[in-house]
Amino acid sequence: MKYIYDLGSIPQDKMNRVGGKARSLSHMLTDMKLNVPEGYVIICDAFKEGEILAEAASELDCLLPSIDPAFTYAVRSSAINEDGENASFAGQYETITDVDIKNIPGAVKKVISSKDVARVKGYTESFGEEDQGIAVVIQRFVKPQFAGVLFTSDPLTGRNDKMVGNYVRGEGEKLVSGAENAEVFGIDSIKYRYEGNAEFSKYSKSLWKSCRKIRLSYGVPMDIEWAVSESKVYILQSRPITTLRRLDSSTYRVNGSMSGYKLLTRTNVGEIFMKPVSPMTFSVLEKINDVLGLPDWLDNICGQPYMNISVMCSAFVAFGKTEEKAYESLKDLVGNVPEGTHIPISPFDKKTFLKKVKTLVFPKEKSKLTKKQKLQMVEDLADISRGLIEEIKLIGSSKELYAYWNNRLQPYLNDGLSSIMAASGTAMVPLFMTRGKITKIAGEEMSNRLCGGCVGILDSMKPLLLIEDVIAGTLSKEEYIRICGHRSADEMELMAPRPYEDPTFPGNLIEEHKASGMNLHKMQENEHRKFEEALAEFKEKYPSKATWIDKELKNFAHANDFREEIRSKGVVIFSVFREYIRKSGDLCGTGDDIFYLSYTEMFDLLQGKRNSLEYIPARKATYADYLKYPSFPNVILGRFEPDKWMEDENRRSDFFCEDMERSDISSTSDVKGFPGAAGQVTGTVRVIESIDEIDQVQQGDILVTTATNIGWTLVFPKVSAVVTDIGAPLSHAAIVAREFGIPAVVGCGNATTVLKTGDVVTVDGSRGTVTRQ
Repeated sequence: MKYIYDLGSIPQDKMNRVGGKARSLSHMLTDMKLNVPEGYVIICDAFKEGEILAEAASELDCLLPSIDPAFTYAVRSSAINEDGENASFAGQYETITDVDIKNIPGAVKKVISSKDVARVKGYTESFGEEDQGIAVVIQRFVKPQFAGVLFTSDPLTGRNDKMVGNYVRGEGEKLVSGAENAEVFGIDSIKYRYEGNAEFSKYSKSLWKSCRKIRLSYGVPMDIEWAVSESKVYILQSRPITTLRRLDSSTYRVNGSMSGYKLLTRTNVGEIFMKPVSPMTFSVLEKINDVLGLPDWLDNICGQPYMNISVMCSAFVAFGKTEEKAYESLKDLVGNVPEGTHIPISPFDKKTFLKKVKTLVFPKEKSKLTKKQKLQMVEDLADISRGLIEEIKLIGSSKELYAYWNNRLQPYLNDGLSSIMAASGTAMVPLFMTRGKITKIAGEEMSNRLCGGCVGILDSMKPLLLIEDVIAGTLSKEEYIRICGHRSADEMELMAPRPYEDPTFPGNLIEEHKASGMNLHKMQENEHRKFEEALAEFKEKYPSKATWIDKELKNFAHANDFREEIRSKGVVIFSVFREYIRKSGDLCGTGDDIFYLSYTEMFDLLQGKRNSLEYIPARKATYADYLKYPSFPNVILGRFEPDKWMEDENRRSDFFCEDMERSDISSTSDVKGFPGAAGQVTGTVRVIESIDEIDQVQQGDILVTTATNIGWTLVFPKVSAVVTDIGAPLSHAAIVAREFGIPAVVGCGNATTVLKTGDVVTVDGSRGTVTRQ
């Protein structure tokens, strides 16, 4: 067995035996081509009970004559759990520098024995870690003029706009051990600018370039040790900043606000995911971030997904836009943020982003379908998916199921994604342009009347409208299930059952609708008539724009229909993956506990690797805790600690900023948002925190809630108006309310905080205001 490897050529199957430090050094040497002193690593299997094995000692003796005698060497620990996200072990193990070749074996023995000293044992226990073994790094020693540490983000506040560091003259061990006071310095992260002692200025730009490269490569804030020797900057090691930890994957403790200073919003994602997501769904969202090359774009706090405005704005800034124009470009997508809020910008890896986009658009495994076939696949996507679900149900072994993923399901998903992208083209551009064009000509109210009434029957409205067809006998129950059986409030949560899985579906919906006595088709026809009146009014006032408005509205209606259709078919694809996951649980003996694993752990399980099963109890307990939390604030700036927020009796659900005292945050008793659907109505407020409370809604209530999605559609005909914290003119609440002629104000931020059940208010959907009477 081989025990010693060059840092620049560690085999992949040995990476888990070399420890965190050696693994990081190897990555920086081979993948990043940074200026890292060369060296070797003795893997942890070479040591037993504090002693080096005879075979490993012999291999070391054979290596020493080939090492350059012109240099001395540093001998350092590289424990398996060292320099990781959980704990750094900085300064805990022995480090011996400036070692002659003949003294290397003795230095190795001394480093190994340091793992048994009291301070290391105490440190290990305090972090709940176990002794997983220790490797040893032998690295060329650079005699430093300066040595120090640089944090790519502020380790106390998480701010990403400035790198902060300190250094000493001479060896860095004096700094790590605290033996000498250090010089403090800072370097702006986005554009180079040095602040600190002039003696170090000429080396700072080289250090900045290397550290910026490390930060972008690892994708998390980093703690980097470095040295300057003979006027050259060397990187000695790098590790995640443990105080800025986003995720503990073993327990599913996740809080994206703790990993950097950023602006997060629930707009859009809060409508899709109305409850905390399971570990399985979380792992899929993480994969989406990776595929798009947008780190933590879909972020998460205690299971509740957020959209990371900072990373999107950082991308725009990296490609040349100002911070202000970057936000303006995203406003329709991310909604409003409180006036005066500064959006934190971080370094952004353009190269990796462009590479990811290129891979997405031009994948290595290209779809073999022609353009015509792709368009047809989009048309047939739902039926194809249902066929796959039936195939999955018939699979009888883990081995067969794993092969099915590689040979059948993954190629289908690749073709499906490629087909959707081919069909999309510029189809959805009118969603973001039409309303503004009409507003410039005829004003916002006319724009809302025209855009709100032209869209027709969208997929999100079908579960409600088609029930009437089932009752009338013009649509069979089987066809209703085929069209709507996959749609629900939690349709993007892989753990959530689909309506079609319930053998009594849709019987309960039929009975409820019969009892209501409503005629939804008639309501929809009334709204369409109002649209025709608005269109005639527009054409009469602007006759030269008659042809133009017909074309614009046709494109706008098509874009809305296409968006809803793609969303519906995307849910069907998710349903296929859910069936695959459920089948994995059945075949591997975990049942629904499979949803507490990640999708990669599921694939490992199918191949007989069962190590991840030990995480299930802790993740299950964590997820149960997450379900007890209310919805967190719509907009969060900086570090957010849910338990502290919960203890605050005056907490706000619209906006949280860690840097502001309560008196600094402009609070108001007014409720104002986006005009969602035209109309004015006065009525009684009913605040509903989740869809589980939907039975409390009475006929004529003004529904006030955090957000709505397709699962809430059934309650719309019952209410006189809808008011939401989260949303924008293109959100579910706005679209469905417009079609049924229900006034709506969306994206208010503070509606569920300011308004209480029983309040009498006037909702003006044209102006986007809610006024207490």
